[in-house]
Amino acid sequence: MADINGVERSYATKDEYDWEGGEYDDGEVITAMQNNMHGKWTKENFNEYHKNHPEIYDLFVKFTNMATQRKKYYSAKAIFHRIRWETMISGEGDYKIDDGWISHYARKFMDDFPQHQGFFQTRERKNSYHKN
Repeated sequence: MADINGVERSYATKDEYDWEGGEYDDGEVITAMQNNMHGKWTKENFNEYHKNHPEIYDLFVKFTNMATQRKKYYSAKAIFHRIRWETMISGEGDYKIDDGWISHYARKFMDDFPQHQGFFQTRERKNSYHKN
């Protein structure tokens, strides 16, 4: 894919140009990201999403409990991929779960099952959706 200046976009050049075709300043990108911390993946939006789709958390718990029997630590993203795979193969639905919810589900699981605290690695960031 090429930008508006005809520069071919590739994985190797993805950090050099923005989609408008010009170079960008890393500081501007970081500032924009920090100013958008109250976007789509807020704790409030997660609670609403979870209320509307409780079956996703049920599957997350099911597959995570399977993993806790074999692993000391694991990837919440891998659990998400398993949910997507299982629902696609079983025909019970084809969940389009946004990766932005992964950290919320991981934290919820460890809050609901304190015996598995630390099973998923989480980070505390200066700007976070997860602050209480």
